[in-house]
Amino acid sequence: MAPTGLSALEAESARHPSDAQASLRLAKAYYEAGRFADARRAVGTALLVEPQNPEARVYLGLCYEKLAQFDSARTTYQDLIATHPTKSVQHLLRGRLAILEHEALVAAARQAIANESLLARTPPEPNTVAVMPLHYAGTDSSYRPLERGLAAVMITDLSRVRELKVLERARLQALLDELHLSSQGRVDLATGARSGRLLRAAEVVQGQFTTDASSQVRLDATVVRAADAQVAASGSGSDKLQALFNLEKMVVLQLLSRLGITLTPAERVAISERPTKDMVAFLLYSRGLEADDDGDFTGAAAAFNAAAERDPTFTQAVQQAASARAAQAASVTPATSLAAAASASTGASTSGTLGTAINAAVPSGAGVLSSVATTAGLGLPSADPNRIAEGTLTDGPARTAIDASVTLILKLP
Repeated sequence: MAPTGLSALEAESARHPSDAQASLRLAKAYYEAGRFADARRAVGTALLVEPQNPEARVYLGLCYEKLAQFDSARTTYQDLIATHPTKSVQHLLRGRLAILEHEALVAAARQAIANESLLARTPPEPNTVAVMPLHYAGTDSSYRPLERGLAAVMITDLSRVRELKVLERARLQALLDELHLSSQGRVDLATGARSGRLLRAAEVVQGQFTTDASSQVRLDATVVRAADAQVAASGSGSDKLQALFNLEKMVVLQLLSRLGITLTPAERVAISERPTKDMVAFLLYSRGLEADDDGDFTGAAAAFNAAAERDPTFTQAVQQAASARAAQAASVTPATSLAAAASASTGASTSGTLGTAINAAVPSGAGVLSSVATTAGLGLPSADPNRIAEGTLTDGPARTAIDASVTLILKLP
């Protein structure tokens, strides 16, 4: 919008501060002009008058996204979903959640790299494990996506062990992408240890697998200590491709045994579970992970859908397909269309106020809406925002803690 148009909207909003629609029109204009901090403040003024305005709340979440305030955006969308809008609106909001999770992981990876010198001096969290993609060293490139699929299965298996805290796969992948390591092939011990330190993981699992003309697979894996880049445990084996999960689980059990971890019978049973019996479905699922990591939600949805169609009992593929479809739809839906759909959607609010959108997380944007909270009777969190997820803001540093008391005066008719 031209500056003259913005000036007219600013003047209109200033003349009518209690007109929520005037403030919302100004917020939309700011958003379209890329002035997201101003848009967020204008949305705050609109919500001061109409705390339950769904269109304004959508723009609030979108502004938080643009300002890299992911905790706040997440909470805003979750609160909107809790008001039970139409299924199509819920689908789009869940898509926005999937998109911002991807954006948040990238932002966190960049923040970790920027703070590498500090993280190098910070002790890792005890018993925390990260699993790197297992490098494919064979010649048939069609198997390369299994690098991520095998890592995902290994993460699931290690997560069955109560003694361990295993980091999510996408978090490490985002870091590797930012370090430009994903396309460089095998990662050495020093690089694996560095990745662990950046994620505050005590140990990192890394390794490789290969296939031959007879469909035989060999898998080698090591556990590397992040502190000194030394090998703490190793495991290896070979089997037919159709027995890939048997091979992976054998190697996992070797690693756990050599780390001195004694499994309970229940943990052994849990580790023995296979994600699918269909190896083609698993390869499709692995391709979906690859596309999803690249932010290609269309490609991810296609691959995950194909995997789920081949094996409807493949839970991970079914869940990832739903998430990718939502992200694909949200990525091509303009902000104005999402906001308009939310405005037209009907549903009873379960939260009652904008408070859930602010209180359920620790939003760095809460300070901007302090006047909204005071008037509407909302409490604000007395804690700092997530400095990793929301550390870099367009409109200034993260807000400090806010303590407030509210007095409500009710006038009876």
